[in-house]
Amino acid sequence: MPHLFFGKPKGRFIDLDEHETQHLKVVRFKIGRSLLITDGNGYLYECELVQIGKDRSTASIKESKKVEEKNNDVIVCVASQNWDRLRLLVEKAVELGVGKIVVYKSHRSKSYSYKEEKIKLIIRDSAKQCFRCLFPDLEIEEDFSFLKDQVRTIVLHQSGRLATIEDFRGKVRIVVGPEGDFEKGELDLLKQSAEFLSLGKKILRFETAAILAVGMASFLNGKI
Repeated sequence: MPHLFFGKPKGRFIDLDEHETQHLKVVRFKIGRSLLITDGNGYLYECELVQIGKDRSTASIKESKKVEEKNNDVIVCVASQNWDRLRLLVEKAVELGVGKIVVYKSHRSKSYSYKEEKIKLIIRDSAKQCFRCLFPDLEIEEDFSFLKDQVRTIVLHQSGRLATIEDFRGKVRIVVGPEGDFEKGELDLLKQSAEFLSLGKKILRFETAAILAVGMASFLNGKI
């Protein structure tokens, strides 16, 4: 399978940052080698590597084409106390084709605003791994203000009615709570604009529930 790199086009050339330069060195690419680069906005560039530096590299563009169109048909919103579980969920959400990832803070989760750049790097690497040229948007909120957008919203919660596969067809925002569940006031707020759905008899970890729901939505909406 070919390697995919990320870079920023500048005229006839594309700059690759330190992270991508390290990737080039790990896979032992040499000057003059053909390589595929995405800008994360849906474009794929066929390039030739012209320079490898200590922390920057450059490729010349031979051909470019738009291969993915932007949309937010599937959105996942997650709150977490545990970084490793959040990281796993972000990786899998990218692979499954979500259009937007919202990391929000609830009473029983913590803020991840200080890790915004790290989350963006996880998104980049996950997209490259699955050869995705359109990176999902990332939104980090300190509260539930993401609910202001008028989007059909599903909250995965054991108190909800039993979900069916058709619940995940069409544009949908999937919300999962933190490891310790929502507080009553948060549940009351969510019930004003969202439908509560249960995924079955078992109590799933938040990342498991989210991956399952996102997988169904992505499959039904042609994202994978």
